[in-house]
Amino acid sequence: MDSKGNGGSNHASWTSAMSSFMLSHLANLVASGTRTSSGFKQAHLNACARALNEMFCTNFTGDQIKNHLKTWQKKFAKMNRLRKVSAAGWDEVNFVITLDAKHYNEYIKDHKTDAEFCNKPLLHYGEMLTIFGSTMATGKFAKDSSSVLGTEDVETENEKVNCAPTTIDLDAETSSASKPKKAKTIESEDDGLIRAITNVGDKLAAAIVKAGEPDNTLPVGLFDTLKSLPGFQNIHISFYYAYLVANPHIARAFNGLPFENKLHWVAMFISDKFTGSM
Repeated sequence: MDSKGNGGSNHASWTSAMSSFMLSHLANLVASGTRTSSGFKQAHLNACARALNEMFCTNFTGDQIKNHLKTWQKKFAKMNRLRKVSAAGWDEVNFVITLDAKHYNEYIKDHKTDAEFCNKPLLHYGEMLTIFGSTMATGKFAKDSSSVLGTEDVETENEKVNCAPTTIDLDAETSSASKPKKAKTIESEDDGLIRAITNVGDKLAAAIVKAGEPDNTLPVGLFDTLKSLPGFQNIHISFYYAYLVANPHIARAFNGLPFENKLHWVAMFISDKFTGSM
């Protein structure tokens, strides 16, 4: 890793564990009602950066949190566009965009970069649903399906990250003082947006309830899961387990990872804490 949050740069190196921590932290702000309707304020982003730096011994800034959050917003918008692909199904329990073998092969042949989002759980979708809500692909930072993901964007310092659900103003005054006020005409595309907001309402509510659950809940069988991972010494497993117990939100994120990614997380932690042991 070249850099872990260079405080003087708008670009930073992020690990999956850092991204997980950031999204969990911000989702909890939304669930607790701390975030305002206009989005995250700079104070929220700065607080997230401080928590991240304390956890990972990094040097991130609030602006770098803002830029990385925008990257995840683009991913979230792309995920929701892929849900609308012809013949695609949606597993609401595991957050999986499903395609049968025939349709998958036909689609991925022309959209190879979309393979990471199909027929596998969408990592952090629940947290993103809580944070971004019904903005879906309508956010001002959304890109089309051919855009490259993972590129950090730089904004002006005073601009907020507005991840609040989209609202529509139905009333507007006419430009002439001689005419009475009347309701603003809603364009056909706004009708579609209203329907989209309505359709995701239940899912957003469920995600918020889930995010608002007690933060000290650990996954069942967590230690057994750690002991089943090959290639690690007992002391390393014990040390990582103590770390997860002290950070239940990271423990839950870890428990939801595929087997190979669990190995990556533990190895990354051990190499950081036990220099030269891996």
